[in-house]
Amino acid sequence: MIPRVLVTGAGGLLGRACVAHGAVGLTRADCDVTSLAARDLVLDNHQPDFVVFCAAYTEVDTADHEEAWRVNVEAPAHWAREVPVVLVSSNYVFSGAGPHRVDAAREPLQSYGVQKRAAEDAVLASGGRVVRTGWLFGKGGKNFPSSLPRRLREGPVRAISDVIVQPTYCDDLAEYLFRAPEGVSHAIGSEETTWYLFARAVAACLGLAVDIEAIGHSGLVSDVIRPPDARLYPARLPGWSSRLSAFLGAGG
Repeated sequence: MIPRVLVTGAGGLLGRACVAHGAVGLTRADCDVTSLAARDLVLDNHQPDFVVFCAAYTEVDTADHEEAWRVNVEAPAHWAREVPVVLVSSNYVFSGAGPHRVDAAREPLQSYGVQKRAAEDAVLASGGRVVRTGWLFGKGGKNFPSSLPRRLREGPVRAISDVIVQPTYCDDLAEYLFRAPEGVSHAIGSEETTWYLFARAVAACLGLAVDIEAIGHSGLVSDVIRPPDARLYPARLPGWSSRLSAFLGAGG
């Protein structure tokens, strides 16, 4: 029997990918995930076998406030008490040298990572599952890798060249979330690169001769500390270069 899967945060990059793979999507307009009454109504109406919790406040630089805590921690905790939850967590729960294993000590460096750590603990305490990931890209996304096709067509691009990343195609992660194992697992792209090299590869695939400036991570305009090495192990999803044609061919 095909499970009935509900996904919160269906307006975002990963949420849309989950809907494309068969989940029933809830956008922010459909349901305020911080409202217990809204949660109960949704669960009564849809009777899902489990919920993929993609809804999150993801602006790392500005997550140090009460609303972010309500969305990132309290909401998944409340939902997990009523229905099996698969929580999408982050490699930002770690600091120090990676790649970080599933059982590595979680020592987040900023409010966003602290919130994700607390959400993990709450969901696991209710018997839910946790999937850590990072560096998503896909059609229609607003983050740096997802927006590269547009940026490159518009002119010169600056990209970080001194931080190793594991770009993760959103469709691959969506498929994994539907079969995530019990407990905590890592699901991230298996091919390492930098955003500078990623940008060059995208430009080459698009046939664009555009200036791409390599910058250091210290060039970021941010007061929020990010982990210097947020790689995850095991990196079980397909590598990013094998997904560029699907990404760009879909009008990315």
